[in-house]
Amino acid sequence: MIAEGAGPLVVLLPSRGRDSEDYDEVAAGIAKAGYRVLRPQPRGTCRSTGPMKGLTLHDFARDVAAVIAHAGGGPAVVAGHAFGNWVARMTAADHPQLVRGVIILAAAARTYPRTLSEAVTKCADLTLADSERLEYLRSAFFAPGHDASVWLKGWYPEVNESQFAAGRATRQEEWWGREEPLCSTSRRRSIPSSRARR
Repeated sequence: MIAEGAGPLVVLLPSRGRDSEDYDEVAAGIAKAGYRVLRPQPRGTCRSTGPMKGLTLHDFARDVAAVIAHAGGGPAVVAGHAFGNWVARMTAADHPQLVRGVIILAAAARTYPRTLSEAVTKCADLTLADSERLEYLRSAFFAPGHDASVWLKGWYPEVNESQFAAGRATRQEEWWGREEPLCSTSRRRSIPSSRARR
């Protein structure tokens, strides 16, 4: 886990098959604004270990909950990018006492075109040519005018496979929605945005 700053807790969760080091620039800005930023490193990335087979989103949510509990119990704002938004929502559903609010970044709609799912998968396919992967990265994650080549590296194929399987093994209804908002308008605090990335 990477931790920086001091203040209310913010947890940043990366995209499928990637590590939370992707958030270096964003985390620095949030910490500078007066927050304690925690970046759990998913199982299989860097020195993070744990079972990789037979998992569901509940398992990844437990990992995040353990990080929040270790940091004092929160509650935390949990932000998840792409696949990370599923884990953020699952953490809120399974451990509501630890989650103050959820921020979803580059999150798909409840249903979305198969081509988008294929593009996300092909971004991480290291057997494809970089030029082909760049096209998928641009269409799935990067706004026009931004350099998608920064994501040609930093993929963990075993992590990608494990997380993909966990997502498929968990019913969408378990993490998608709640009867009430996770936090009321009066309790929300703004968090600075970084460069535009879809």
